[in-house]
Amino acid sequence: MSKGMHLSFDFSLVLESNLKSGDGMSSAAMKAGIRRARTAAKVTEARHTAGQVGFPDLPFKLEEAKAIGRMAAALRKKYSHMLVLGIGGSALGTKAIIEGIGAGARKGMAVHVADNVDPDFFFPLLRSLPMEKTVVVAISKSGTTAETNSQLALAMDALKKVNPKGWRDQLVLITDPKTGVFRKLATDDGIAALSVPPNVGGRFSVLTPVGLLPLAAAGFSIDRLLDGAAWMEAMFRGVPGDDNPVIKAAAVYAHYMVENPKSVQLWFTYGQGLDRVAEWWQQLWGESLGKKRPGGVSVGQTPARAVGVTDQHSQVQLFQDGPADKVYTFVKWMEGREKGKVPKATFSPDMAMLGNRPLRDLFEAEFQGTIGALWDAGRPIVRLEVGERDERHLGAFLHFWMWVTAIVGDILGVDAFDQPGVEKGKKISRALMGEKGTEAVRTAFDRKSAKRMRDEIHLEERESGNDDSE
Repeated sequence: MSKGMHLSFDFSLVLESNLKSGDGMSSAAMKAGIRRARTAAKVTEARHTAGQVGFPDLPFKLEEAKAIGRMAAALRKKYSHMLVLGIGGSALGTKAIIEGIGAGARKGMAVHVADNVDPDFFFPLLRSLPMEKTVVVAISKSGTTAETNSQLALAMDALKKVNPKGWRDQLVLITDPKTGVFRKLATDDGIAALSVPPNVGGRFSVLTPVGLLPLAAAGFSIDRLLDGAAWMEAMFRGVPGDDNPVIKAAAVYAHYMVENPKSVQLWFTYGQGLDRVAEWWQQLWGESLGKKRPGGVSVGQTPARAVGVTDQHSQVQLFQDGPADKVYTFVKWMEGREKGKVPKATFSPDMAMLGNRPLRDLFEAEFQGTIGALWDAGRPIVRLEVGERDERHLGAFLHFWMWVTAIVGDILGVDAFDQPGVEKGKKISRALMGEKGTEAVRTAFDRKSAKRMRDEIHLEERESGNDDSE
């Protein structure tokens, strides 16, 4: 079990006694929220016991992690680059940990995550890689993710050009353990494959091979990552509700979705790499909770993010004096890595305050100042601090948010583990690409588009010049 873990959860700035705006939680509301969160947690716990929800088991799959570590070590001996093909939950967790900790902090393969089919992004990335020294990892449970399949076809073609006979050795598929297109491809062609548990969805999958293989290949310790998540699981299971950060966080955030609805939760991140963690959280929060209840009532909260100190100069005016429609989550590393000081100088009066002091002093003051300004404006704020930029702390922090999200989903009366709204866009996209059996979808979409296009405005500058033909 982890030693030296330190995470701080400060909910004091959502309390009624600390907010003059009337947006704070009363003592009675906090107590009721904690009771409600405890009850909701039992729903997910029961689904976990029944085998329907698998993410709580992931920190304890140590033998599987060891096997993944051995595979990653073998790949590092043969290849210098890894190209990960996946989208959404198949990519964001890996990116969050690599950038959260910092790729420069570890020695391993250069891992490139291709989570977009924008040709102006993907083709230059593919051309930049030394394909003879690159292993390609494609991630899809079903093997029918159009974006990943198009990328895989291009990557396979590039591998075949440099290694016509052994290209299969440079490919790993991460997919369902028994069924699906990728599983069949792996079996038929003898391609290495790893399994994603059927009861773990993409946005909860970073502690499966989806995240563990690329992270181990990049040189990160997946043992410490799982250890941190196991520590948080133990905290969740063992700490009484009033002092349990998972239960208390679920109580607070559900309050601002049910009792005092705020349409937006905004993460303000202070620390290199935390913006990418926020990007992972955006999918988790938005896709898990933006749903319709069985009775048809829509619920959810828009997840947004801002970066400190950059966005203090672009968005805080809105946050402070604009509509009171947000709950704020400030996330910061407790300590940074760099210790440099600002030199003494006389070119500005400000330098009397700044000179010969650590640059981090200014960064910390900006963090405190922004919280103070929003607090003074009566905005509800949760303050979270993560002890170190390492695997244990990020493993614990991500696992914390998985549990908070699951419990809030139960409070809202929705299933945090499905995504019915995502499927419609996929169906239209497939129809537009000409998939068989989708003709009716294409026809209906074209009819609506034709009506919509009557209101479109197109501007085009035409080339002009002298006609010298005569």
